[in-house]
Amino acid sequence: MDKGKTEQLLGGEFCCKCDGGKVSVEVRRGVPEQKIEEIAAALHADKAVLFVSRHFSESERACFETALRAAGAQPVTVSVRRRFDNALENAGALFASAKEAEMIVVCESGLYDAAAYFAALRNIPLVYAAFSPEADGILAPTVSVRIRDKTERICADNPRYIVIDEERLKRANRSEVAAAFASIASGIVSLIDYRVRGALTGEFCRESYNLARGAISEALHIGTDENAPLTLLESRLVIAAVENHTRGLFSGGECAVAELLEGSGKRRLSSAERKFAAAFLLLDLYAAYFSSPHENLLYVPDYAQRAEELSSYIGCGKGTILTHMLSAGAFADEEKIALYLPRLLEEIEILRGWFGSITAKYRDLGGTDLSDQYTFGEWARAIDRAADLPGTFSTLTLMRESGALELLRKELQDRN
Repeated sequence: MDKGKTEQLLGGEFCCKCDGGKVSVEVRRGVPEQKIEEIAAALHADKAVLFVSRHFSESERACFETALRAAGAQPVTVSVRRRFDNALENAGALFASAKEAEMIVVCESGLYDAAAYFAALRNIPLVYAAFSPEADGILAPTVSVRIRDKTERICADNPRYIVIDEERLKRANRSEVAAAFASIASGIVSLIDYRVRGALTGEFCRESYNLARGAISEALHIGTDENAPLTLLESRLVIAAVENHTRGLFSGGECAVAELLEGSGKRRLSSAERKFAAAFLLLDLYAAYFSSPHENLLYVPDYAQRAEELSSYIGCGKGTILTHMLSAGAFADEEKIALYLPRLLEEIEILRGWFGSITAKYRDLGGTDLSDQYTFGEWARAIDRAADLPGTFSTLTLMRESGALELLRKELQDRN
């Protein structure tokens, strides 16, 4: 990775031809209690919400509350006793506690999405103390949380702070390290989808692409020593900053498929694990799709039916889904891809060639076998619906417009 450009990107000073979004983030290294006290004092916060789970120790909780008080901020701790999704008492507690809050502090990666959602909703600073290398969704330009089986998604342009505790990171457990690696490695699909979208719309930042590709490549070559968690966290921060700089365009089909796979499978997987499992299948699917000739727009999808099916599944309004589908379909022109196809296929094959080392590294870091977690039906439904998910565009959108996804749907019906 280019360390100079990385610091510029994280500091919101990154200049490139595309003039992308500015990341409002500060990265601080050191003892988290001290850094959080400094941030709270600089913000002149009178009230701060500390967002923790039942796994957070009482001693750590007391240290953070003391640090906030020392900065003049009244700490209010909200403890989430189980998964945030669909736990209405969690939503109610956080809404009530955050009503007058001037900052939110979260120290556990599993609670980051919910904390980020409420910080963005209130448009107040969010401080994330990185105790583990997991940072899935960090710095995302949009944040979401599921409430009553419905995904609530809003834009996030509030200030964000990342406090890196290098000593605690060295003590990260193997499952956290493996999940962090999985999240980064799954970005190989985002690389392809970002190229595809760039070819169709012209929205492409080569500097951002190269930084993200470099971060993924560096993660593949890490060792298994105590420095691995820090290296992975830094790589994840680079990719997160790229996602923000490109205003969310650097986000591929693996993210949409992972969202639609939530709750499926033999065991409940993290978002990073679901994206990792999806990445391998999608790259093979992309390679097969781009290697076959297609006549542009010979097939017209039943947009209304697809919107209704997805609406009933995710709880989002049919009109919102339909509007997104029609706008995305309007620029899904395969003829524009033709000029880029040779280089695109070459890049796909290079990334597919990384599979062996990716799988080996994931296992070396403590990852478990995810290959048998989903049935063909679960995969097929998630991939089919991912093309319609609002706010996303990927190669799956092209496949929907050409009729390739209809073949997948037909195969699923035949098997059933």
